[in-house]
Amino acid sequence: MPLSTITDIRDIVIVIAGLLSVIALFVIIVATIVIGFLSFRLLRAARKTFQDGVPPLLEHAQETVKSVKGTAEYLGDSAAEPVIRAYATVSRVQRMLDVLSGGFRQRGD
Repeated sequence: MPLSTITDIRDIVIVIAGLLSVIALFVIIVATIVIGFLSFRLLRAARKTFQDGVPPLLEHAQETVKSVKGTAEYLGDSAAEPVIRAYATVSRVQRMLDVLSGGFRQRGD
């Protein structure tokens, strides 16, 4: 094989490698631009979702908290308070009977 053929093949390989490098660079640049564009669209969609979705969610959560608070107050007024009053009345009657029967004892005995 003459020396000129080897140098010709070398030159062809260098040219092909250069062309492939330019093509690869072009593909990388296009991919970077596409990824950047898609990232900005995703960021815009996320911001819109947070602006449109989160405030109604917080509003519903606040309504739920108010409802639970109202329910707790109602149960405290209608269920717990009468039970406490009844227990206090029974305790007073027991104490009065203890005093009247002469079995007066100190509390805690």
